[in-house]
Amino acid sequence: MNTLLLLLTLLVTQESSGFPYPEFTMKCYPEMVMPGDTLYIKIIAKNPYDELIYISDEFLSTEGDIRTHLRDSENQKQPLLFESPDLSVAARGLCYTEIKPGDSRIIGALTINVPPLEDMKEPFWEKHWKNLPTSDVKLSLCVTVTSSAATKNGDISRYKAYENLPFTFETPIVLKQRPEKEMTLIQQWYELQVNEWQASFPATQKYRKAGTTGHKTTKPKNTVVKDEKVSHWFFVRIGNRYPNYPVAPETWQEWQKLEESLTPSTMRDEIRLSRILIQYCDTEDDAVLKELKDWFDTMNEIQRTVMAKSLRNLAMESWELRDRTMGNYYSGTIFKLLPPFRELYKAIREYDVAPIPWWSVTHLRENLGLIE
Repeated sequence: MNTLLLLLTLLVTQESSGFPYPEFTMKCYPEMVMPGDTLYIKIIAKNPYDELIYISDEFLSTEGDIRTHLRDSENQKQPLLFESPDLSVAARGLCYTEIKPGDSRIIGALTINVPPLEDMKEPFWEKHWKNLPTSDVKLSLCVTVTSSAATKNGDISRYKAYENLPFTFETPIVLKQRPEKEMTLIQQWYELQVNEWQASFPATQKYRKAGTTGHKTTKPKNTVVKDEKVSHWFFVRIGNRYPNYPVAPETWQEWQKLEESLTPSTMRDEIRLSRILIQYCDTEDDAVLKELKDWFDTMNEIQRTVMAKSLRNLAMESWELRDRTMGNYYSGTIFKLLPPFRELYKAIREYDVAPIPWWSVTHLRENLGLIE
């Protein structure tokens, strides 16, 4: 990372609305971004009281629990929607988890592109592209958390629930111009996506983007691992199309070449992480694990927390490749991805501090061997 991105972390605190609601803190990195970069957002709930409080066990950004948008100096707004892998709606249940007095809990470890590739031609962004060559663009990142809270009423299985309350955070973000060569490259990625593979662009729903059904199925198989081809989506977090099929590199060497051609930035960081994952799955070289661990050791704390969670998700999904058209799990080659992903995740497991949803713990332990 260069000095452009080695900036002070922004921290915004939203005071509690009174017992039993926690105090919320939002941290965002970096505060200066270039087109195509990723923002890393961490939201923390703290119990400031002398009594236990209870909050939702899981906050789902794709269901509207956490919502984000950008606002410019003219008060025009552009939503930044988190993406789900398909059109299914998450099953929701009333499930609370406790926070002890003085303790904190991460409720959001989130990534979002500025902007998502498919939004490059939105009026909001086109207006600002015109200004970037001559001046930076000052924006406000606005994040709203919808929270319910509860107190224990007698027996531990009985809770008194309180109504949902929104908590809103706002922090400044500065958008800077990428080098002209890289802006041209991004424009080419967008045009190729539109002309050749627009079907992979997601549809916009109420609180999310969705509709990339089948993004890890047999098509496209465009990444070489141990002389076989699998979808590059196994190595890229959902929603990140910098780059996407049909322009995503095929080999880890090509990913490395792309990585080295770019200005230090979080867009390059995401490409570097994908390259490391592909390289280790292909070579199983311990030097790659060391590179990953050394990189995470020196990474900004917010980015590290979010990237560790992303790697956990990718490790889980390496086992879950499903042919959605046939309704069957593959056998053979795709299961070869799980053992290397297990080693990749274990290399940085200490930094995965975001809570694991209760329904994933058994799967992570017994089926995947990712946690003890």
